Amino acid sequence: MKEMTLFFVDDFLNIVYKDRVIQNKLKDIISKGYIVDRSRFVEEFLKIIKKEKIKGKLFGDNINIVCNSYFSSSYIFFLETIFLDFGFIHVNFVDIKDLLPESNATYIEINEEYMVINLDKGVYLDLEYFKDIPQILEYFKAYFKEDVVLFGTNKNIAQIKMKNKFLYHLENSATYINESLLKVKKYGA
Repeated sequence: MKEMTLFFVDDFLNIVYKDRVIQNKLKDIISKGYIVDRSRFVEEFLKIIKKEKIKGKLFGDNINIVCNSYFSSSYIFFLETIFLDFGFIHVNFVDIKDLLPESNATYIEINEEYMVINLDKGVYLDLEYFKDIPQILEYFKAYFKEDVVLFGTNKNIAQIKMKNKFLYHLENSATYINESLLKVKKYGA
């Protein structure tokens, strides 16, 4: 099997495999970018693999998982154990920051259910509780680099404004990470 890369966002599982992106909504299995029901995830993942006719060797396949900056070390271990239990020989984690254009900018991922401010460590904010995105950005403004770049699945990204700060938006912000994964051939493990 060619290597497969997974990216979790909102309640979607994105599988990048053989130059295509397979997106599946897994409501109540993935929530706010986290797997919340391991056993149901295992069942659904196996169904998706079968449906998409993704075949692999019994031993020896690797899998890549995009590791968002807010993932804790215990959650990374949790992900690793799930996929090692599937029979993958090695689980590689791709830092989401490696998929963003290199520049002197602060990247902020704004999705439908949460946002992540990528500083030295990722600051995760649940949009169920923190609804006023411009006010949140004002609160963190002192920590931002000169340029601030917004991306993610939130439909309102283009309307977000800040006082005394230019905000840039990635042209294809909702699909930027998936498109970056399609372009990258090898990952540093």
